[in-house]
Amino acid sequence: MRVMVTFNVQTKLDIANGSRGTITDIILDENENCSETEGEVRLKYMPACVLVKLDRTKVGKLPGLEEGVVPITPIEKPFSCMVGEESRGFTRYQLPMTGAAAFTDYRSQGQTIVYVILDLATPPSGGPLTLFNLYVALSRSRGASTVRLLRDFSPALLMSSIDPYLAEEDKRLDELNEETKRLYSNTPWVQMLVPRPQAHGRRKLRSLNWRLHLDDAPPLSDV
Repeated sequence: MRVMVTFNVQTKLDIANGSRGTITDIILDENENCSETEGEVRLKYMPACVLVKLDRTKVGKLPGLEEGVVPITPIEKPFSCMVGEESRGFTRYQLPMTGAAAFTDYRSQGQTIVYVILDLATPPSGGPLTLFNLYVALSRSRGASTVRLLRDFSPALLMSSIDPYLAEEDKRLDELNEETKRLYSNTPWVQMLVPRPQAHGRRKLRSLNWRLHLDDAPPLSDV
């Protein structure tokens, strides 16, 4: 079964919100009493962990597991909600994952997916899609040959206007970019030296040194 991690377990190891993979095994709680020969089993306890072979991870090979397989364990998450006029606190104990046969464009951000089937119809919530939803969805794969549409969609989606505040921000950034190039394109006030090894105890470290010639930089009032 394909699944997606829904919590930042270890971001440095690419076990993070949005990471996808395939379940290889489920390790039951030691108190669970069920037979492996049974068909459908209703568990009484949360599984001890679920072994997932991630599509991409920096985790090395763990003892007794295949390359890329990591254990995902349940986590506790406190939250509160209103019960009548009273706010009550609760704690949910759950595996931080969900099925990944389909997911939203928000969940897909930053990912490259080999084959994509898109549903650009109006969401069940009734809220309209925007050009930003469209861009994220269409740019998840490497080209048009690996993208297919599930069904027809309203042409009005392609004719919708860009948020005026974002357009204004883009204009401001373009103007700032041009002004920065005008001030600094011909001013070599930042020089990068060639990296060189430096002794540090028994190890040799390579460092990248920067030299700032502040005397050549334009005054801040001109920037």
